[in-house]
This record gives sequence, structure tokens and C-alpha cells, in this order.
Amino acid sequence: MEENIWWRGKDYIEDDIDIKKWNSAKFKWIPKEMDKVSLQPFSLNFIVGPRQSGKTTLIKLLIKRLLELNHHPLSIFYCSCDLVSDYEELLKRIREYLRTRRQEGIKSSFIFLDEVTFVKDWYRAVKYLIDSGEVLSDVFTISGSSSLAILKQKESFPGRRGNGTDVVLYPLSFSNYVKVINPRIEIKPGWYGEIEELFQSYIKIGGLPPSINGLSPLKTYIDWIIYEINKVGRDETLAKQILSAILSTTPSKISYNSIAKDIGVNHRTVAEYIKLFNDMFLTLTLHFIDVNTAYFNYKKQIKIHFLDPLFYDAISLWTGVKKPDEPIIVEGVVASHLSRIYNIGYTEVGKEEIDVVTLPEVVGYEVKYRERARQVKVIAGKMKKVITLSKNGENDTVPVHLFLAELNA
Repeated sequence: MEENIWWRGKDYIEDDIDIKKWNSAKFKWIPKEMDKVSLQPFSLNFIVGPRQSGKTTLIKLLIKRLLELNHHPLSIFYCSCDLVSDYEELLKRIREYLRTRRQEGIKSSFIFLDEVTFVKDWYRAVKYLIDSGEVLSDVFTISGSSSLAILKQKESFPGRRGNGTDVVLYPLSFSNYVKVINPRIEIKPGWYGEIEELFQSYIKIGGLPPSINGLSPLKTYIDWIIYEINKVGRDETLAKQILSAILSTTPSKISYNSIAKDIGVNHRTVAEYIKLFNDMFLTLTLHFIDVNTAYFNYKKQIKIHFLDPLFYDAISLWTGVKKPDEPIIVEGVVASHLSRIYNIGYTEVGKEEIDVVTLPEVVGYEVKYRERARQVKVIAGKMKKVITLSKNGENDTVPVHLFLAELNA
């Protein structure tokens, strides 16, 4: 048997992941999420995130790492599930692989099911294999762009996850975007101008790989949104109306009731749809934080941002609502980045609204993306510090592009 082959369904695929070709120079950015995926048997891992956020690339990099660690190629099973019809076919493919593996004397495997939500009732096949004891010496890693389906169906595996982990693959943060575009850049004088230029491009194209690679994926993301909405049995027209309301009001405070009144539906319906958008990693909802107690107050109004700058363009194209101005998008970028590290919300102190508050540290962040911004000096309750993020860093403010370039989000 050739050494540089791996098993995929019924066929051996030659040289599909040739290590000599897949050297690290080809990948300027190695996602930190690689280290979050458990490779210790038994594990059932889930990788979720927006469409084309790099989940398949992450899996292939994991396979590359396994081969570099001298795992036998036949101990690695990769199945791209977009052409698998149902759970019975998926089960048949995996069991065929397991039978061949046993014939070669290999006792443990790394099984990757990519875009598994294309497969009807896929979880039934995986659950059966776990319950039958056939894969308890193996590592399953399952990915899907249909994050809603993954998040719902993983609940079918109570007590069956082993060492498994959940990994969210977000769009590239600005700090990683800088590393991809120019790995030589350092966050120090001499590079500040180039970092600012890169930030200008980032808030236009965002952190999703197709956009970074110069493609125009807006139609792809509109189709993805529609697909996700239909897949969970929601109304496409109603979703479009709610997204229109969000885009036209962001980042102002709104309520489920105000949106519901404008559209003519129940406020609970609006809340369900907004939760759906959050679960799709399309939007990000900020609730009010009482800085005296450091707890959320869910009775107050909410603020909603889009998770990536590209989504503003996609929703604008789909709904016909004008895309917001740069300062609003920058505020959304700051909120999105901080949400990957902390629990976040917003607050008000007197007449002063603080755009983002992080927990548990209770630190405020106010975005003033304009010329001649001034530092916001607010201390209240447990919030002893507010960092003002500005366009150019005047008047004791922090340049937002440098702040995000250093933030390990």
C-alpha cells in the first residue's frame, strides 16, 4: 500500500494531501482553533461557524499534522458529506472503512465528517456507531456550515462526547488578517501606517477567506442565509423583514416589541428569529449590563451588530436597506472581536451610553471613530475603566486599528 494515500468512502485518494506540497509556507495563517480540537480517543468534536469560514481547511491542516506525526495514512478517514444522501449511506461508508482498517491491523482512527449537515439524519449513524462500541478507540471530528443543525443535533449525544470539544471558527480577526496579509508586520512604530491601511481594507471586506482572496461572495452568503432559514422551517420573508429592521437601526437600542410592531408579528417571534441569526453566527446581540451588580438585565433594550463586515454588504444587497457608515461598522467589529474573548453587553451611566462592556472584568469600551475624538471619562459601580477607541489616537484615546491588531481574538 502506498504511504501517501488516505481513505475516503469506497476509494483510495492518492496524494490529495501530499505533505511536501502542503508545507507550512502555503498556509500563512495557522488557526489557533487547531489546538482546541481533541485528538485523544475517544472524542466527538464539533466544528461550527459561518459558511466558508475555513472549516474544511482547518480539517485538512489537522490531517496534515497527523501525517507529520507519523500516523498511518489508513488511520485517517475523511468524508466530504455533500454527496452522501442519508445516514444509512454514511453508516455504510464508515463501516466499510472500519472493516478495511481492521484488516490492516490498525486499531484507532481519526474520522472526519465534513459538512455533515448535508446528510439527512446524520447523527443517527454516528450515535449508532458509538452505542455499538465500534468506534470507542477513535476520534470523530464533525463540521458543518449549517451551524443551527449541528448545535441542535449535538444534543443527541449526552454522555457520548468523551474528550470531545466544541470549536467555533469565526471569520478572521483583524490581528490574524494582518498576519495573513503581511506576516512581517509588528505592532510598533514604523508599521502603524500600514496597519491603519489594512484596517481600512478589513472593515470593507471582513475576515472571511473568499472575500480576503479577492472573490465577491455576497450571493453565496445570501444563499447560505436563505438555506439556513428554510432548513429550520422559518419564513424567509419574515426573516428578511427582521434583518432589514436590524440593519436600518444598528447600533441603536431596539426592542423585540418595536420590531414586532413595525412588522406586525408577535414579539416572541422576533426574539426567536434573532436567536436564530445569532446561532448562525450572522448577528451578535448585546444585552444591558448593570455595572453596579455586573449582571445582565434582560428586560432592557438590546443592541445588535453583524458578526463580520461582509455581512453588512450581504444583508444590504438582499434587503435593499442602505449599508451603515464606517463608524457603525467599526463599532460592530470591536463588539464582535471582544465577544470572542469575553461575555459582553452595553451599559448606560446617566446620559452616557458605553458601547461595549466586558465581563467579568467590567471594562467599558467606547468607539469614537472620527477625527478629534475625546476620551470618555466614566466611572460607575464596578466599572472603573472605560477605554475610548478612536480613529487616530488623539486626546488620550487608543487607535482602534492598533487595539484590534494586538487583541488576540
